[in-house]
Amino acid sequence: MPVPSTTIAGAKLLLVEDSVELRVNCAELLRTAGYRVLEAADGVEALELWEREDPELILLDLNMPRLNGWQTLEKLKLRGCRRPVMLLTGLNEVTDRVRGLAAGADDYLGKPCDFRELIARVQALLRRSQPEASGRTRLQFGGITVDLTDRTAVSATGAVALTRTEYAILDLLARHHGRPVARATILDAVWGYTNRPNTRTVETHVWRLRQKLGDGGDEPQWIRTVPGSGYVLACEPETVAA
Repeated sequence: MPVPSTTIAGAKLLLVEDSVELRVNCAELLRTAGYRVLEAADGVEALELWEREDPELILLDLNMPRLNGWQTLEKLKLRGCRRPVMLLTGLNEVTDRVRGLAAGADDYLGKPCDFRELIARVQALLRRSQPEASGRTRLQFGGITVDLTDRTAVSATGAVALTRTEYAILDLLARHHGRPVARATILDAVWGYTNRPNTRTVETHVWRLRQKLGDGGDEPQWIRTVPGSGYVLACEPETVAA
């Protein structure tokens, strides 16, 4: 079968499919087309690979054990995944396609499908997802500037050391700017769990983050607690040229 010649060279794809035969065959065809392919058998494996490998596109089945495609898509979006997601599934009713696109998928292709169409759609998604020249997000906390794109924080006296977890919290709050983010949402998005109601993990990390940003008074100015609702970022995210 002829393979389209215009691929984005070496792009890394994550293929999530519980059928071993389908996954192996599809992965082989994608590699023949010039892509690097990571394979996952369910949503749990997919989330682990996404966190570790940062693939440029995710091909996601829906009917899977442990964590199905709907749940996986929801968690990817909740955790800040900005990579395109194509639902590649045997669920091919109009209602399924509408639900998938409404849930945040970038494309939807029913199985079985023509390999040439799959490759064409993969190429189109990869082209559309190429980074633009402008688009870094900065937050200003008094005299401290935090760049969420470069993961840097600087004050008048030098660099401010923020952890990966602290940047993840800030990024989540910035994406929901002006709206409270529930503690359970932060637990799931940053740490990947929601079933530990007694943990003080979120409170502890937010407290430390406030201290580093000079926002640790009795009435925090920028990262505010909303009783019964969670935390809200009060400062305005700024998009600046790269």
